[in-house]
Amino acid sequence: MVLVVAAVLLGAGCSSGGSSAASSPSPSSSPSSSAACPDVAALRSAMAQVGHLTASGDALDKLKTDLTRVRADVARLRTDAGGEWKTEIDALNSALVKLEMTLKNIGSQPSVTAAATAVSTQLATVTAKAGVLLRKAGARCPAASSSPSA
Repeated sequence: MVLVVAAVLLGAGCSSGGSSAASSPSPSSSPSSSAACPDVAALRSAMAQVGHLTASGDALDKLKTDLTRVRADVARLRTDAGGEWKTEIDALNSALVKLEMTLKNIGSQPSVTAAATAVSTQLATVTAKAGVLLRKAGARCPAASSSPSA
């Protein structure tokens, strides 16, 4: 019951607005950016999944799984990008850690509403930090065409 209410509130309050990149972006001239572009595309895709929660009994488990994927994509991006986008990667990583702690301690919240608010707030922060990183990385690693029927 707690999970369903939290999922409904999360689904209504959060949306990544991103779209999944099905094809590889064009590599740029910078070697580190070139290696990082597939990681940027993977992070775009992972963040798009995080924004698609539904009110179901497994919504919390899906969110945790999606966040694990985002965390792995951020770790790969950190390695492949070298020092590029370090500030943005660190900010996203910090937001992910806070959200994961909130999820880990969700049972200690005083009410369902407090739990949903805490998760929703942290998820919005993760989404915002990811958006900043992806916008900055998009200059070197543009997203695949967003036209629906290209």
